[in-house]
Amino acid sequence: MPSASVLEATQLTASDTTQSSSDVSQIKPLAKLLVTEGIALPDLLVNTGIELEQFTRFKHAISFEQYIQFIENARRLSCNPVYALTLGEQFFIHHDGVLACRVMSSEHTLAAMKLLTQYQTLFTQILQLDLDLSDHYGVFSISERIPLGEALPHFIEYSYSCLFSLGKFCLGSKSIDMEIEFAYANPGKHREFEHFFNNPVRFNATANRVIFPRETLTRPIIFRNQQGANENEQLCQKHLLRKSGKQHKDEQLVSKVNQLIKSQPLNRVTLESISRELCMSSRSLRRHLSSQNISFSGLLEAERKRAALQRLSQKNTSMEQLASELGYQSSASFSRAFKRWYGEAPNAFRRKR
Repeated sequence: MPSASVLEATQLTASDTTQSSSDVSQIKPLAKLLVTEGIALPDLLVNTGIELEQFTRFKHAISFEQYIQFIENARRLSCNPVYALTLGEQFFIHHDGVLACRVMSSEHTLAAMKLLTQYQTLFTQILQLDLDLSDHYGVFSISERIPLGEALPHFIEYSYSCLFSLGKFCLGSKSIDMEIEFAYANPGKHREFEHFFNNPVRFNATANRVIFPRETLTRPIIFRNQQGANENEQLCQKHLLRKSGKQHKDEQLVSKVNQLIKSQPLNRVTLESISRELCMSSRSLRRHLSSQNISFSGLLEAERKRAALQRLSQKNTSMEQLASELGYQSSASFSRAFKRWYGEAPNAFRRKR
């Protein structure tokens, strides 16, 4: 996989998510892992439009939609619920780059986490990284920047694994104290995830996040080096400047649209209202989003999914009230959407929690 950094290996690179095609090498490591589990490669390729002989072509182009379909097939067929964790761990071993070196030269864990959010466009173009701090702990959360559907858990688990492996390497330790939360149901047995991370793991949470105690955030990195940090900082800045053309502007636009959607009541958000905020026509906004393989409706639905999980954790919120807040005409239409997202009705989801 072509990559500017070890961290980009956890996701698609900038060109992979914003152009019409990427490289078949993106799926080769995952294909190899699953084939060794006994899954037939032709079964993994169902509905992808990818042919077996294309695996032998150097840098053969595949579309983003083909990539996502391949991942959805992998999640459906694999009997190993932690395959994405294994894959992320392997990718760390084989990749290196400027962002990884910058992180490794940091003073302590907290400084490294801040860098990941600061330079997240060098890390991923499809996920949003956020870091919230309090006096006693830090919360590192990951959410989808563009709609990923059923493939989202793959990218979340893959990212957790890669960052976890990098973290252990940077600290020179086989363990890191933290708590891990997934905003979806457990795809396998609980102990398999806790065994991999050697930490508490919770599913059906309100967000995909990792909670670090203050003691973990202040742990020194064994590679800390101020001179190296300064040099790598300059390289990271140069990498960002290379993304200063139209592609970067459209990426910034997507981020701005996401911010505007999050900042307004969801029952008032429309393509037209966001377009007015950005001083452009709705047709122009739709065209810019399309250049990133993104739709406005997809961005809005992603935020509705996030907000629905968060509000369902509040027992005093009725289904009618929640449906209205999210912009649905009735609780029935909201319930249908929620069942499509998470496989069960919101009331059943709340009772389980």
